[in-house]
Amino acid sequence: MKTYLDEDADALDGFEFLTMAEAGEVGHWSVLKTLNQTANSSEIGDLVEWALPIQERHYAGVTQTSLELASEEDPNEPA
Repeated sequence: MKTYLDEDADALDGFEFLTMAEAGEVGHWSVLKTLNQTANSSEIGDLVEWALPIQERHYAGVTQTSLELASEEDPNEPA
């Protein structure tokens, strides 16, 4: 994470980064699910059915935490 977040990063910065990462995972598995509608692979279908709900839960969790942290911030305070 040090590559993406500098020493001035706070918890909200970290959770915003995690939110973007988890959104990418949800997007990836959703695309794979759509592609498999044509490919019709039972193995891929099983994997997507297993992985997509996990990633959706991760996304929901980090989004909720990001929103909670954001609600504690002063939007008028200099960054």
